[in-house]
Amino acid sequence: MDNLVCIVTGANSLTGIGRAAVYAFAKKNARAIYATDIFDENLASLAQDVHQTTGVECIPKRMDASSDDDIQDVIADAMAKFGRLDVYFANAGIAGSHPMKTETKDEFLNMMRVNSWSVYAAIKYASEAMEKTSAEKPTSSGSIIATASVAGVRSGAGPMSYSASKAAVINLCQSAAWRLRGKNIRVNAICPGLIVTEMTDKVLAAIKGNEFMENAIKTTSALQRFGDPSEIAAMAAFLAGPEASYITGQDIKVDGGMTASLPYAPLFADN
Repeated sequence: MDNLVCIVTGANSLTGIGRAAVYAFAKKNARAIYATDIFDENLASLAQDVHQTTGVECIPKRMDASSDDDIQDVIADAMAKFGRLDVYFANAGIAGSHPMKTETKDEFLNMMRVNSWSVYAAIKYASEAMEKTSAEKPTSSGSIIATASVAGVRSGAGPMSYSASKAAVINLCQSAAWRLRGKNIRVNAICPGLIVTEMTDKVLAAIKGNEFMENAIKTTSALQRFGDPSEIAAMAAFLAGPEASYITGQDIKVDGGMTASLPYAPLFADN
């Protein structure tokens, strides 16, 4: 990722995918990384540690990933300082817990705003910046990556509004990849399975100590374990760089095999 200028959203959580991605991008020697989040209490220390451990410039910025103004401000800062934008990892999102019978219209629309509009706006504004050329960047290019979910691929992996918002993310990436054809701007979605992050703490806490529930959830994955944020970050770093130069419009599942099968049925399992 030499010379690439990157923006990562949702990077504040100490156990999140965004933070892991910042480190993954830095280890691949990105030129500069904007670490952003609507909450910013951990961003400055993240930026300092990234610079001290890798030498890569990391710039902490408070940003609402679903705000057009905030997105444009950070992109403008990158263009003013570095004259280019190469990678936008639209990772920020929220997880809902409202059942269908009690969820309100406002709650549903807020889920779509944070999880789906943030990706639409990222594609809209980041692609415009990625098209700009200069002596340093003679051709249009870039990689836009969004965090979707296996919940957006099939039912049973999250509440309805959350699943709908992540299905929208997948389709946005597929549609944008074609809309941006000929511009060398790739757009892909990553679909994590159950990853151990701050966002999944409530789920994991609810099943902790319940051997039946723990086994039931683990056996939905072929690897029979939960995922680590670094495993999603590694995919994001791959998609961001030149090794993934022929990959666009894809929803790449990093789920331990969760979506590879119908629900686990011991009756039909090989012994």
